[in-house]
Amino acid sequence: MSLPPKSEPDATPVDLAKEIREGDRIVDKALAGAAEKFGETNPELALKPDTPKQNHVKMAVDYGPLIAFGLTFLVYKLLKIAPEKDALIWASGALGAASLIALIAGLIMEKRIAWIPLVSCVITIPMTILTVLTHDPMFVKIKMTIVDVLIGGILLGALLLKKQPLKVLLGDALKLKDAAWPRLTLYYALFYLAMAAVNEVVWRTQSDSVWMLWKMGSMIGGPILLSICLLPFLMKNMITDRMSDEQVTDKAA
Repeated sequence: MSLPPKSEPDATPVDLAKEIREGDRIVDKALAGAAEKFGETNPELALKPDTPKQNHVKMAVDYGPLIAFGLTFLVYKLLKIAPEKDALIWASGALGAASLIALIAGLIMEKRIAWIPLVSCVITIPMTILTVLTHDPMFVKIKMTIVDVLIGGILLGALLLKKQPLKVLLGDALKLKDAAWPRLTLYYALFYLAMAAVNEVVWRTQSDSVWMLWKMGSMIGGPILLSICLLPFLMKNMITDRMSDEQVTDKAA
């Protein structure tokens, strides 16, 4: 008489502990990767992403023009170098010059063309000239609206054409499932269009000082806040090393 087949032994505490540690390792690695790529989830990084030589150089290229704009406005307003109504005029001139310098510096020092600074620079120069010649700060205020609408419109247009510009820009740095890229594109498009709408409300209803605070806060804090809000979505759709191995095994099978 044959003996009944032996049942597989239950998982031992050692096996369970090993599985738990493995799961923790995957989660920790994914979290670390997400944190490391926070800045790289922003499509403002580059037309052709590359590893920046130095982080402070990248920060200077990306945020230098904005800082120059804010500091010039603050200095002229506090020291009263010029009439208060002219502070934004001088600040817009500093913005135009700093945008051009940052674009050239990024190309020379980092071998990259930051695409939103590029768009911004192309629009900033004529807007700066108009602002200085007419002494009307309206032009520098609506520049932010124009840039945000252009970016949002381009992203929505690419989405309708079933193109994935964010995947082209960020695919090497951010490993996401294919189905996640259209949603990420939509989120960024809506973000920039919302920024444009709020900017229109602020500059038309508030003083130059309030608008300046809004511009500085939204340009720096807006993308950071968006990245934080997108973290659960990114974590859910991130491709880990284990998932990649399983995909390779499935294809081989």
